[in-house]
Amino acid sequence: MAEKIVIANSVGIDRSGRYIIHSPSRWTTSVTQNPFTWYPWELAYLSSLLKRDTACDVVFVDGCLDKLTAGQYAERIIPEKPDFLVMESSTRTFRDDLAMAAAVKAATGAKLIFCGPHPSVFPEETLKTADYVCQGEYELTVLELIQGMDPEKILGLYPNPRRKIIEDINMLPWPEDSDVRRIDYGKPGVPGTNYLEIQMYASRGCPFQCNFCVCGNLYYDRPNWRPRNIDDVMAEISHLKKKYPEMEGVFFDEESHNQDPNHFDRFLDAIIAHGHNDLHYVAMGSYATLNQELIRKMKRAGYYQMRVGIETASEAVAEGIGLRGKFDLDRLRRVLKMARDEGIETYGTFIFGARGSSPAEDQKTIDLMQEIVKNRLLTELQVSIATPQPGTPFYKWADENGYLVTRNWEDYDGGCGAVLSYPEYSKSQIDAMFQKAVDIGRVYRGFQEARRDGWITVFKRAHNRVGTMGILRAGCNVLKSRLTGR
Repeated sequence: MAEKIVIANSVGIDRSGRYIIHSPSRWTTSVTQNPFTWYPWELAYLSSLLKRDTACDVVFVDGCLDKLTAGQYAERIIPEKPDFLVMESSTRTFRDDLAMAAAVKAATGAKLIFCGPHPSVFPEETLKTADYVCQGEYELTVLELIQGMDPEKILGLYPNPRRKIIEDINMLPWPEDSDVRRIDYGKPGVPGTNYLEIQMYASRGCPFQCNFCVCGNLYYDRPNWRPRNIDDVMAEISHLKKKYPEMEGVFFDEESHNQDPNHFDRFLDAIIAHGHNDLHYVAMGSYATLNQELIRKMKRAGYYQMRVGIETASEAVAEGIGLRGKFDLDRLRRVLKMARDEGIETYGTFIFGARGSSPAEDQKTIDLMQEIVKNRLLTELQVSIATPQPGTPFYKWADENGYLVTRNWEDYDGGCGAVLSYPEYSKSQIDAMFQKAVDIGRVYRGFQEARRDGWITVFKRAHNRVGTMGILRAGCNVLKSRLTGR
């Protein structure tokens, strides 16, 4: 009888009732309303790989997509009677994930295989409950374990040496799309997107290694960028269009979609040649490699939005977080203007409280946000508190210098408050700066929506989200910032 393997994403609702937004390669966060779900790409690739290369009965279950608490998640998995339960766990969800897995193990005797950021950094802590810990990029490590290889010889399986990253990601099958419907991750979709989109991956990795980055420091362990075969990506798009006639677009949720401009140029040509420019595209990428010609071709290929990591307007912060080769504000402004003029939306991400930050340095980022918003160079923005995830250089530095104010892992959220405090920049100041940035984003978003839907509709939406006091605070923060520059 074939062994039963359950592949499981993290819990969907934590013990305090917050919805988990689990991101495999960034920091996991949470919300109290309007949750969405990132497609758990590495687990999804693992699921397809095990289905292709083993005789096991493999089932993929996503507690985030189904919005399950730890107890509900265990109840969902226990009837499967798994021989192995494979979970990817983040720092933010570690306690709830472990509790759920322990309940499954107690009821079924399943062997627990834990992967992901937190288990990679704290294998001994994880092994108090789990049976195996896979460190770093884990698809092949789990495959060899399930295939019955001697655990002492499996690279990437703690305490053995780490496995090298997969150099040729074209060896992997397309990710999971049978036990879950990939289109369901677009209902609702990623905030800031305009269409019913499927999350896809045309590359993996990043040639940079910013000190706060989970993927660069915990999954890949070295700078890299690995593109997929373009024809295979086109075939996957064709397959998804046929399977999901309601599909309107694709979100390329990668670290750096357009990293190689020559490759990206050929990629855009392929989209047009295959007739896939009838879809709408969004991509996470870099402004550093874009130019007028590529942006115009992006428009012809169906790209309506580009997402770029701006992060900071401070040279001190850029140096502190390791943005070498990625920090050029003059180029940023030129690229954003090119995109605006060609009719492509731009979505920028910003962080506050990172290494090198101070009230004055983070204010520069606030100033930049307001400048590019005022000049219509940014369509949407996202702000986060720089959160030192265990295992990253940022965490090690903050820990060694005594800047961490908590080791309660649920606090390592990125959107619910700073977990560090600097001598000249306290936790409360970081939180206030972050809130100012959030409010600026909300007011800007309100003006954008009002042009489309009217002020009454926008006011009702805002009131439902943040209440009267939240609206007043946001307005005061923006007004104060404009009047004082602070």
